[in-house]
Amino acid sequence: MSAVRRRSCLVLLSLALASTFISVRDNDARAQMTAYPTIPRPRIGSAPFLVQIPVTISPPAPVAPGPQWQSSFGVQPLNWLASGLMLSRTLDLNIGWVRLGGRISWAVLQPTEGAPIRWELLAGFENELRALKLAGLTPIVMILSSPRWATINQPFPTSCGAIRPDKYAAFAQFVGALATRYRSPEFNVHHWELGNEPDVAPSLVGVDSVFGCWGDIQDPFYGGRSYGEMLKVVGPSVKAVDPAAKLWLGGLLLDRPETTDPKAGHPELFLKGVLEAGAAPYFDIVAYHTYGHYRNEQIDYDTTDAWVWAPWGGRVLGKANFLRQLMNAYSVDKPLFLDEWALIWCGSRSGCGPPDASFYEMQANYIVRTGVRGVGGGVQGLIWYTLDEPGYRYSALLDNSGVPKPVYQAYRQLMLQLNKATYIGPIDYGAAVEAYAFRRDAEDVQVIWTKDDVTVPITVPQSRCRRAFDREGNPLNPVVIGTNAQLTVGFKPIYIILGP
Repeated sequence: MSAVRRRSCLVLLSLALASTFISVRDNDARAQMTAYPTIPRPRIGSAPFLVQIPVTISPPAPVAPGPQWQSSFGVQPLNWLASGLMLSRTLDLNIGWVRLGGRISWAVLQPTEGAPIRWELLAGFENELRALKLAGLTPIVMILSSPRWATINQPFPTSCGAIRPDKYAAFAQFVGALATRYRSPEFNVHHWELGNEPDVAPSLVGVDSVFGCWGDIQDPFYGGRSYGEMLKVVGPSVKAVDPAAKLWLGGLLLDRPETTDPKAGHPELFLKGVLEAGAAPYFDIVAYHTYGHYRNEQIDYDTTDAWVWAPWGGRVLGKANFLRQLMNAYSVDKPLFLDEWALIWCGSRSGCGPPDASFYEMQANYIVRTGVRGVGGGVQGLIWYTLDEPGYRYSALLDNSGVPKPVYQAYRQLMLQLNKATYIGPIDYGAAVEAYAFRRDAEDVQVIWTKDDVTVPITVPQSRCRRAFDREGNPLNPVVIGTNAQLTVGFKPIYIILGP
């Protein structure tokens, strides 16, 4: 089986409903499940990594000072957030970011070369931006689907393909026009993500797919150099009209750190190609994606079940380590942002029925464990995919009626407990426990869980123990033993608030 995961997608870009662009994801992932018990110190092309690969899973070194917690996290909605229940649920999470996909399609907005942009199709999108501005939420707007007149169109005509070099200027003009229109305080858009999973070849997805499309299996850098050359044209165009603009690399799939199938090329070298092109000065943020695949076991789906990423520290931190080390080899330092992240049902298997309660319980644990772990490892932000149905393999935080699932409740409680807190560092409660500390005013907030499915007693000074809560925010009552307060922690995370 190829090392590249085949991706199929269904995009609803309805011209009958002229104001709506909503993308729906139905990926058929082909995760290669070969285990690698030992992996030699890897190299990216001829440039060696500069940091030793972790061989054991342990809490990462502290990152200080960290961003305030709620500004680091977000969601991706599939439906409009202009008003109503979906917006209310989003606000109740107390997050900072909203990633908007399926709203902007170059192919739809400018189907004919040289024609005016069809701004009238964006009325619904603009209402959504106004609502997000009033709510104090920061939008990240993805630009998807190039018109066929602008793509390489090999080996078949499609809007899912790398943009032709002679059309980079046209794309720069299009993105510059978007930045000019939406930079105003009315809309407050300054974050633009150029594509989605560009490290996927067009031959691996459907015709006119919005996922992938810059990948080139025959190219040593999998098309990354072409993407980088595009950035060198588009970046200056956007910054000229909005100096505050931030350009995001389209979130990388980054399936594995080393592709072994000779027929699959090397998609892991896509970012290297961008840097080889000299494009580092022309983008601001490196985005990437990761999903845990549930298989009815009480395990850590970020580390234990991470297959090729386990030796790197799991999916969330392993991919961050890979990208960070690659940039280090080029003396480049860009923020890393995990802008698609979830625990999904069934993995790549087909024929699965609806999830049971154990999946939703594990999903609620996963969002806390991996979210805190990501911040501890220096990831600047994480965006859950998705807020609402249909989601991706039952990943949505809300059901079809907008009712919160357990994962929503866990996310909301995480934000409540760590509202306006700043990350401090890991806490040592022994080898079986993973714990992280945050500072909020004069209090320390600790998030704690066991690495495996065991329960462990932990103690804190009774004089400092102010409050303790379970994953849902229900109060916990510690047992006082002498001068200490003792609580039991398990796979399900808990919170302890300590005073000075």
